[in-house]
Amino acid sequence: MAEDERTIYGYDLAPDLRVALTAPAPAEAIAWVEDVVGASVLDQRALLGGTSSAIHLVTTTAAPPRDRLVLRRYVLDWVREEPEIPGNEALALRLVGAGAAGVPAPELLASEPEGARLGCPVTLMTALPGTPVWDPPDRTAWLRALAELAVRIHAIPVSPALSDWAPYAPAARTPPAWSRHPEAWLTAYALWDGPTPPSDRVFLHRDFHPGNVLWADGVITGVVDWTSTCAGPPEEDIGHCRADLAIRLGQDWADEFLALWQQRTGTRDYHPYWDLTNVVSFDHDRPEPRLDAFVAAAAARL
Repeated sequence: MAEDERTIYGYDLAPDLRVALTAPAPAEAIAWVEDVVGASVLDQRALLGGTSSAIHLVTTTAAPPRDRLVLRRYVLDWVREEPEIPGNEALALRLVGAGAAGVPAPELLASEPEGARLGCPVTLMTALPGTPVWDPPDRTAWLRALAELAVRIHAIPVSPALSDWAPYAPAARTPPAWSRHPEAWLTAYALWDGPTPPSDRVFLHRDFHPGNVLWADGVITGVVDWTSTCAGPPEEDIGHCRADLAIRLGQDWADEFLALWQQRTGTRDYHPYWDLTNVVSFDHDRPEPRLDAFVAAAAARL
């Protein structure tokens, strides 16, 4: 988890939820941290993120790297919907840490997926230096580094304990009212209902995009947010990253990223399925012209 992580997607949190997620971690949580690391907590600071967990940067008297930690406490409503998530993050961090693929990730220090002691699931991990980058000085070098990182993640050995990938369900079954390409959205829904293109089964991050990649001094220093890790087709991570690139930076960035990944892996075919089944699960409440164009471009390649 980044030391200075900021909100990536601009979630509009309800005021009461924002207060709950950014309030100081309770005394019992701090005591748990101290028990785990065998050191005193000097300071804590809330980190802004999504709506599924309260995340705090905790400074301790321990020697590095245990002097700066990230404490994640999961929101119970979210855990009731996806009870496997807290344990899955812990499993993923163990597997990444044990792998020889050279993927920088937080070190898992402790996890209580059942939340027996604190009343909610909790994970403690080391904090990583760096911040996400969305405005790189060298576009091609940045995209090539992301493509190489995806390859390294996918090279991590697949554990039998990992769950199998399945596409997320569509957020709706009708095209967004603001779309200029409703037929393309209908094509996306039809693809989601159809067969999955054949591919390999690899270790997936499952939320791979620039907002979860940390940089410092032009070098990747970490990959965070491993809660959705599973085993499945590498194109899943590529499609998700392409969608984020297209929305944030434009279609040409997404296309260059794909070309660099294909060049690196020798992959010739990339089915539009991977783009379209990724984006249908996104929230479409607000107009997103770049997303609309991304869907239209993918549908046009069929």
